[in-house]
Amino acid sequence: LGVVNDPTLNRDSCGSALIGGRVLWTCRDTQTVDSSGVNALPIISTTASWTDLNAQGQPSLSGNTYSMYGSNNLQSTFYPLQADECNGNTAGSCSDNTRYAIWPDSSPLVTDTAADGTVTAYTWIRNDHIKADLSDLTPDCVSSLYKVVYSTSAGHDALPTVTLVNENFWTASEQLPYGAYGGFVADGTAYLYGKGSSGTVGLAKVPVGSIENKSAYQFYVNGGWTSMAPSLGASGVNIPNVSAGGQGTYYYSPPWNSYVWIGQPGLSVSADFFITTSPNPEGPWTQPTKFYSGANGNATLGAYTLQAH
Repeated sequence: LGVVNDPTLNRDSCGSALIGGRVLWTCRDTQTVDSSGVNALPIISTTASWTDLNAQGQPSLSGNTYSMYGSNNLQSTFYPLQADECNGNTAGSCSDNTRYAIWPDSSPLVTDTAADGTVTAYTWIRNDHIKADLSDLTPDCVSSLYKVVYSTSAGHDALPTVTLVNENFWTASEQLPYGAYGGFVADGTAYLYGKGSSGTVGLAKVPVGSIENKSAYQFYVNGGWTSMAPSLGASGVNIPNVSAGGQGTYYYSPPWNSYVWIGQPGLSVSADFFITTSPNPEGPWTQPTKFYSGANGNATLGAYTLQAH
């Protein structure tokens, strides 16, 4: 359809969610663009923007551009860095040349739209502590839970407010980062997928009104639901074919009467899109199938994190 763009910002990996009749985009590393079109420092690890929909609920394009807007405070990050995440700068860069890459892997999960239009959503983000070569110092790290609230009383360009619910919601090397890999809401229940460094993808569920209460979660283990969170390496947790291994998007398709995952295979750098479907959140999921190959870019990495591009 077109290019999603804010000409004043250079952004990496933006995911989207429908909030208040508009589309909210949450993006990873962002730089400002000066008047000559050159990217400028510093790096801001997360920012956000709005785009509009037309009366038919379709993207409101200007030519082939889908224009982003919003009042970003470029002196801080959309998902706030914490004191133990080298938050003396907006990149999370540490003095030992490491970095806390607080990058969302999935879009905010909307759990409630109130009568006055206030929208509540949540995002789980892995607290990746990475080296200069992007390798993880803690592959199965802590995951934080953030609350995102949009109020209709805020100005048109105002972005939702974000608060940290729990920096250690899923503890390091103990549980899968449920929600960070994606999820959806169905019949008042949030279904949340988590992927560990071993490739295991597990599933948790929780009533939408109890997202912040860990004791309300149930976990799919050995073909059934249990209130006891499985350990990171527990057997019977992995759900076969629930993805092709890389980043993607989960949603429910009414025409197909199926749950759907669309995304990429593993750490691919090609624009190959795969799909798998299931009648239930826990499966059985079909064998992931490649359904589309896009044109690769001409940069060092032709394509990556397809869910967010």
